[in-house]
Amino acid sequence: MPADVQIKQFELADQEGLLSFLRIAYPDDPRKSDPAFWKWHYLENPYTALDNIPFWIVKDGERVVGQAATILVELKVGDEIRRAVWILDFILLPEYRGQKLGKRLLQLGRETYPTMLALGYNDMSGNVLLSLGWVPLGTIDRFQRLLFPAHGLKEAAAFPPLRDLINICYAPFRPRQKETKPVETYTVREVTSFGPSFDDLWQRALAQFPCAIMRGAAFLDWQFIRQPGKKFNVLGLYEGEKLVGYAVLFFRKPEKAGAPPKAAITDICYDPHNAAERIDELLKAALRMSIERRAGSLVTDVRDKQVAERLQALGFFRIKKAPPFMIYSPDQQYLMYDPSSWFLTRADSDVSIFEEPNL
Repeated sequence: MPADVQIKQFELADQEGLLSFLRIAYPDDPRKSDPAFWKWHYLENPYTALDNIPFWIVKDGERVVGQAATILVELKVGDEIRRAVWILDFILLPEYRGQKLGKRLLQLGRETYPTMLALGYNDMSGNVLLSLGWVPLGTIDRFQRLLFPAHGLKEAAAFPPLRDLINICYAPFRPRQKETKPVETYTVREVTSFGPSFDDLWQRALAQFPCAIMRGAAFLDWQFIRQPGKKFNVLGLYEGEKLVGYAVLFFRKPEKAGAPPKAAITDICYDPHNAAERIDELLKAALRMSIERRAGSLVTDVRDKQVAERLQALGFFRIKKAPPFMIYSPDQQYLMYDPSSWFLTRADSDVSIFEEPNL
């Protein structure tokens, strides 16, 4: 390693230098170096302590030239809850690659947080992770259902007659009202804040998953209410007054057609009792809202057998291109390295965080 290059844990005093580095590293993505978004992302996470930020950098003198940016999460493994980190952004400037600096960054982070996860990464980052003993666990499944397909086609969206013709021709394949009608047992309400009922729901839901990222009310509020530049729609599923599931929807900003080209189910959680029925009600509610807004399609990413089965039963099809998943754990590997152990959603991936703002 060159004499003037050091690898260290990020401190608040490094913030301006880091933002300058991000402007150079991502010239076409100004959001990554936007101070408000960066602060929300890495400093306002409810698990982050400002004197021990889970973020590691490479400096050449006073200049930041690389980073391993992570967020803290609470991870359920078997009967244990532990702290782990998601790697969200791992990059070095081109002239500093090939010097094993990336490996040393991750090794330093692993000294503090030995359990590390990555979902959605490029081949270069994946090769570094593999060289450090990480284990690939396939991909998170990606599903899509077309609704008003012309709204997702830029060429068609710009020509109203063609757009309308395509959408009219597709109408027989769109879900009919009776297919998405809720059953009388449940009610669906749009939620604007998270409270103790979401903590209770997650405690019940976790019992069915060997491995999952826990999202209590504080984490949900951080991710879906306080995220700069974005509005999420949270649909709560109630049996009487009891919360038995929720789905979080994200609608892209409307384009020329006046409708969003795509909507996404960013997160989903359900009580394990009558699971299939409750998943169906959440998916139908997501379809109803997406159809009302005339979204081009509805997509989601999920690693969960029950949700995947219900998606396919409701006409969603699996897309081949999906984010890869890889982890490192020094213990409980019989669970952690078993792909069937995991419950994951789009909320666990940087896909949802780095989507373009819709406000």
